[in-house]
Amino acid sequence: MNAAASVSVIVPTLNGAGTLPALLAGIARVAGRHAVEIVAVDSGSSDATTALLRDAGAVVVDLGGEPFGHASARNRGAAHARCAVLVFVTQDVEPVGDGWLEPLLVALAEPQVAGAFGRQIPRGASPEETFLAGVNYPATLRRLTAADLDVPFGPGRTLFSSAFGAMKRAVWEQIPFPDIVMSEDQAWAREALRAGHEVRYVPDAAVYHGHALALSRAFRRNFDSGGSLEALGLAGASWRSGLRHLAGEARWIARERGVTRLPYTLCYEVVRMAGFQLGRLERAMPRGMARALGEAPRA
Repeated sequence: MNAAASVSVIVPTLNGAGTLPALLAGIARVAGRHAVEIVAVDSGSSDATTALLRDAGAVVVDLGGEPFGHASARNRGAAHARCAVLVFVTQDVEPVGDGWLEPLLVALAEPQVAGAFGRQIPRGASPEETFLAGVNYPATLRRLTAADLDVPFGPGRTLFSSAFGAMKRAVWEQIPFPDIVMSEDQAWAREALRAGHEVRYVPDAAVYHGHALALSRAFRRNFDSGGSLEALGLAGASWRSGLRHLAGEARWIARERGVTRLPYTLCYEVVRMAGFQLGRLERAMPRGMARALGEAPRA
């Protein structure tokens, strides 16, 4: 699987003309060594997104009248893909160098491995998101098995990433992404690990991917995360892990960015945790309230 592999790169898109050229260039750099197809699932872009994709030879699939969903869009792309390996990326990642794909393929060559995900280097991210990315995507390889399901979930315990991760098509056919608001990648990994598969984190496969979120968007994204992780039974350790994360973050911010950044960092984390904890209560809320508080579409 690591030599002349057949690979489908699946990318959900919406008005991504500003970032897609870097992604498409990274895909083109490996296309000479592998049989690569691009399958884009577009949510009605009004900029040059679809033109860029078609110029790159991509198959462009629409949502078929359905609203966007993180899981459903990726499943729709996978259903249109033809290759043995499915590589999921977001439209705003930029592959690092020419060797970003091969480490994923090497990991997938192990018979017991269902999926592999790579490092996300937070170029252009806020200090707070830079620290979080460093915790979630460190420089050390991880081998994930069913035993990891017993470890409390939190920062540094990422099980998979659909922003930059690959899986065997044969496994996806048995275990597609479950249709939840967010964290569909964590839910998929849990099901794969429960089924006896393994997942690899391979930092030698890397992309640039970072966020600089306004406070309002940090709240909304974490509302979605809280609701999804609560539904998966993964949110119970959030206070303890959140406080540990904040202590480490404060030390790093003070050292790397100066103590004058700390008041904003504290505000950011309070907003993020408030969104997360409120999201945990989503199932008790009217649907209209959840739609107003969250970022991802809801029925």
